[in-house]
Amino acid sequence: MKRLLIVLCILWAPTCYGFDPNGLVTYEGDISSASGYVILDVSQDLTDKIDSGRTEYATFINVYNAGKYNLCVESNINGSTWTDPEELGAKANREITSTGLKKVRLSANGNPTTYKISAYSSYMGNSRFTPGDKQVFIVDNDTEIIDNFFAETLGNFLVAQDTVASGLTAATLVYTFEAVVGHGLLAGDEVLLIATDRSLYAVVITAGTTTIEIDRPIDFVYPAGIGLEINTNMAVDGSVTPRIFKLRAGITPIFLRRSILTMITEDEADDTTFGDLPELTRGLVFRYVNGIQKTQYNWKKNGDFAQWAFDLSYTPANKKSEYGVRTRLTWGGLDKHGVVYELEGDAEAQYVVQDDLTGLVEIRAVAEGNKR
Repeated sequence: MKRLLIVLCILWAPTCYGFDPNGLVTYEGDISSASGYVILDVSQDLTDKIDSGRTEYATFINVYNAGKYNLCVESNINGSTWTDPEELGAKANREITSTGLKKVRLSANGNPTTYKISAYSSYMGNSRFTPGDKQVFIVDNDTEIIDNFFAETLGNFLVAQDTVASGLTAATLVYTFEAVVGHGLLAGDEVLLIATDRSLYAVVITAGTTTIEIDRPIDFVYPAGIGLEINTNMAVDGSVTPRIFKLRAGITPIFLRRSILTMITEDEADDTTFGDLPELTRGLVFRYVNGIQKTQYNWKKNGDFAQWAFDLSYTPANKKSEYGVRTRLTWGGLDKHGVVYELEGDAEAQYVVQDDLTGLVEIRAVAEGNKR
């Protein structure tokens, strides 16, 4: 996965910068007065240097006090609100890990001092490459993990009032929310509660006139308004009208690193069947829509998953005499495609069912990745 490494080494003097042989960006200067300070607009610097066409933010910054006197370190992620000052001793390091970090402020603590800073941008995956060099820097992201089902929307309902978020103890876990009369939900239905840049997938346990009980704790205050009834089981008939199961980002773009698809079948499967069904006529399509449309894969039999994903396995019959098929398609990774799908705005990743798959017990696909 291709990411760009940017290192900012700062020693504030008459300001200057340049590129070293490894592609590093260097700034030089110092804090010359006992009460002086420097504000570094890390986000703007990274955006200018990466030139990716979008705003870049730091996810990791290392501050090194190169002087013999203490200095104070502050940071912010919204451009205006600063963290409490943290004192950094002489020759000491301070690591700041904060998704979306914009600025850093360094203040002299009664004496002039010097410092160095390394700031790393979050850019396409976990790996950072220095162009033209053999070194590879692996830096873990601390952004939110994405593990979502691909789903189709069946309808919507109205959440009557803001949900109550669960607490940290068993006694404070919340499993119910209030819906407007006529919601139409039944036990076993799949629902999606929605907030700005956040959602909660759940299965309905009981559905009263207004009170809906779900199978997992409510983790956030989801506002009153529209909730979605969805379906994640792709064992549907798409032979007449194709059925689209999709994943879309919220406000924050996401990196889709891999997808795992599982099937449960009534009979044993092999490479010549799709699940345990005969080879499909039109196939299960995976496509990416982001301004342009790109059909990436079309699987008509289980062996096609091995062709494109390699990772394919069959599960022997369980106590219900049901069998399983599972495949894992990974894009991110130095030994895989080396890139990830980025979903932003109206961009979507889609599974398109074009045949009658109702003969399968179930077939589901999940997306795994992280927010940018």
